[in-house]
Amino acid sequence: MAHEHSADRELVSPLNARLSRRGLLKRAAVLGAGVPLAGSLLAACGGGAAEEAPADATESTSPAGATTPPGQTTSGSTGSTGSTGSTDEGEPRRGGRLRVALIAQPPSLDIHQTTGRGVLMAMSHVFETLFTWDREYAVMPLLASTYEASDDSLTHTITLRQGVLFHNGQELTAADVIATLERWGRLSPLGELLMGATEELEEVDKYTIRFRLSRPMGIVPQLLARGGQGAYIYPKSVVEAAGDDFVSEYIGTGPYKFVEFRPDRYFLLARFDDYVGPTGEPSGYAGSKAAYIDELEFIPVTDDAARVAGLQAGDYHYLEEIVADEIEMLRNDPNVVVEILPVRSYGFIGLNHAQGPMSNLTIRRAVQAALSIREQGLASHGEGFFELGPGIMLPITVWDSDAGAELYNQANPVKARQLLQEAGYDGTPIRWLTTQDDLGDYNSAVVCKQQLEEAGFSVELIVLDEATLFTTRSQPEGWDVWNGAFILRTDPTQLPFLASCDYSGWWCSPEKEAAFERLLTETEFEKRYEAFEELQRLFYEEVGAIKQQNNYGIMAKSAKLKNFGPETTLFQLEPEFVNAWLEE
Repeated sequence: MAHEHSADRELVSPLNARLSRRGLLKRAAVLGAGVPLAGSLLAACGGGAAEEAPADATESTSPAGATTPPGQTTSGSTGSTGSTGSTDEGEPRRGGRLRVALIAQPPSLDIHQTTGRGVLMAMSHVFETLFTWDREYAVMPLLASTYEASDDSLTHTITLRQGVLFHNGQELTAADVIATLERWGRLSPLGELLMGATEELEEVDKYTIRFRLSRPMGIVPQLLARGGQGAYIYPKSVVEAAGDDFVSEYIGTGPYKFVEFRPDRYFLLARFDDYVGPTGEPSGYAGSKAAYIDELEFIPVTDDAARVAGLQAGDYHYLEEIVADEIEMLRNDPNVVVEILPVRSYGFIGLNHAQGPMSNLTIRRAVQAALSIREQGLASHGEGFFELGPGIMLPITVWDSDAGAELYNQANPVKARQLLQEAGYDGTPIRWLTTQDDLGDYNSAVVCKQQLEEAGFSVELIVLDEATLFTTRSQPEGWDVWNGAFILRTDPTQLPFLASCDYSGWWCSPEKEAAFERLLTETEFEKRYEAFEELQRLFYEEVGAIKQQNNYGIMAKSAKLKNFGPETTLFQLEPEFVNAWLEE
């Protein structure tokens, strides 16, 4: 069903908390005020036939075919309250080693340099950002204490919490933050976005920094909050030693410290006993963070069946990913808890605009016309574990839009063949990068290959490990298409393919850059939303990339892992294991 974008349109949080757009606009007013962030909210928003409309363009399926609706367990019960104290799962228990099975070996643990989900999950226990997100995705302080923006949104002042220690015993200061942000600005699309607009980043005093911007920007805290390739703070000494190369020392301020990394075997974190964290009731990624578990071990296990068997045998306590086909064998296992989560990501097909066949707009439009998104969703996630929708922002946010919907999920090979003839396509093989480390992505690529070949393309699947895929797609040579997924973004400026012309695929046009500039500099939500809808329309008309299906998440954990589940934990930006504990 298409959504109407009225002034009181509702935001549905992943846990069914509802907040009207009007309420979000009221929150946005806080952005211009010099108020302490602790206990207050920044802005959550500021954050078929050849010519027919696409089949099922916005089809939504509740998980009919899933074993249980989103937000409910199939075995056991999380039964948690969200507090770090006593729950109906018993008293918190200190001790133990949590073992997490990742789908692949991370390319690096330098969180500035990779968007890998496993790295975000693991290393956000080691490194922290200035801001983070609460349960309703409002911006909250983490390393920051206060934030103040000038009336013209050109000057932004952030004061740090005092007494916060790095894992090497040194105190966090403004000098560390400035050095980190300058490096982040060179390595991350979001960093490039903010630091490119920064005329001066000033050290006001030992605990205060001030941005002086060249243009108004009302979403500075959002850009500095938790997320993939986010502004995680390192010591100045580590940043200066690494430069733009990968860091060799993983020293942060988080509740866990880095211990060792044995490639292809595991990497290990241990509780940081001198952690100085935020206070307040836990909410999403905000609030107090108790490190009850002694050690967190992350193990790359590339075989899906091996991950599931290890969970059942008690070798692992949590799986980074599980395919829907494996739920049935787990649902009656009393030692395992499986949860069907709300939408947390969407499939994405990147196209190489820089060179090769995909640099031709008509050929890109032929790809867009040929693909049946529903068939791809069935292959990658299974019936009932995905939904269709054209929005490049997930429908749990206020940014969901149907702009360009007529070009989504066309499933029209006849139209695609006509476009290929018009483009003069000569049969050059389309080099498609994919990985079997994520079986869902691989299955989707196989189906896409079949659909494109039916339309007249020649397609070569190039199967790589995940780390090599990330490295290969960062250069324009040697490939034409890649596929993967994007997890939740709370503001469209956080989408790297919108924020930067340098993101893998290199989609760029004057119209796109002008619309993004409006999105970035407007301070009223409705004007920002108009700019975003223009960007989404251009995404489809210029075929910046291909948006696939919205994917439900699946949580699979050991029943021994307590105070961990949708009642206490957010999964959209990867879960944290703080405030959780292991039962003996």
